[in-house]
Amino acid sequence: MRTETLPTPSGQRIEKLSEAEEKTFDLLVTEHKEASIDMSEFANIPRYAERLDQDKASVERKKAAIKRDGTEPTKKACILEAIFAQQIELSNWLGQNILTIVPAEYDDLFHGVDLALEVSKDENTEYLALGIDATSSSIAIRAKLKKIKEYIANGTLTMMEYFHSENRPDFYGVMKNIPQVVIGIEGRNIQELSELWMTAYGLPKLRRRLSGPPLSPESEQSQRRAVKDAKDKLGRHRVQMLILEEIKMQLSAFRNFAIQVNQNEVAQKFSSLLELLDAVLKEKDVPDREDVFKNSEDHVFQALSEAVSDFENL
Repeated sequence: MRTETLPTPSGQRIEKLSEAEEKTFDLLVTEHKEASIDMSEFANIPRYAERLDQDKASVERKKAAIKRDGTEPTKKACILEAIFAQQIELSNWLGQNILTIVPAEYDDLFHGVDLALEVSKDENTEYLALGIDATSSSIAIRAKLKKIKEYIANGTLTMMEYFHSENRPDFYGVMKNIPQVVIGIEGRNIQELSELWMTAYGLPKLRRRLSGPPLSPESEQSQRRAVKDAKDKLGRHRVQMLILEEIKMQLSAFRNFAIQVNQNEVAQKFSSLLELLDAVLKEKDVPDREDVFKNSEDHVFQALSEAVSDFENL
């Protein structure tokens, strides 16, 4: 994951988090990172045997440089990525038949893929991969999209050097030409998601860890209601429609640009993803006017919309 905000002169970034965000980061983001592809599992694959140690060393050098420069990803962006990944699978935020894949650190750091989605398109098991770059800031959006534009113009898109998925348990290798999009929401919306996540999942997890005295039947019932309500609100949260809109506007712009620069095979990838996304949107409830307004007021969404509108000039 790339930098989200500019570092201070001392190389340290000041980021204010609510209590719910701090706890969500500690509980969920740690678990999310532990689910990433393990590069060591590729040790017995011939094409990786000679390069594995070198790639691991490159990862450590890159991480050290990022820490030295104070350009680590924001905790808010990490929270968005982790909640987004979880809700894709628990609440079908992006529809059915979506598998989330947390890339190996090498592909996160060197290929810009924070999260990968693998989509089973039909009964013939045709897969479409999509790379996700999550952000909580509007600062780096134009640079991110400019990089994607360069990939499209070259006809290469991005890639994952260390690819493995549950859908293809015997495959350990390279996944090339992966379309990529940027998703992002502003801090106050991430805080809202964090508060819901803590009520729905975080607090129950902490209670199980602490193993305190048993609650009264009334308290137990009240907590179950609170958990159920929070899970429902998080699963139906308006942010999923905001993210779907962000993805759709990018796929459309990227497809049009690919056609313009005669990268027809790349354009077809974007067209196929657009078809899937349109099918997902048809299954979603029409958002109410208040949710549409709140989404439109999100500053990161606005910055992304403006950059996509100006994509040809990036």
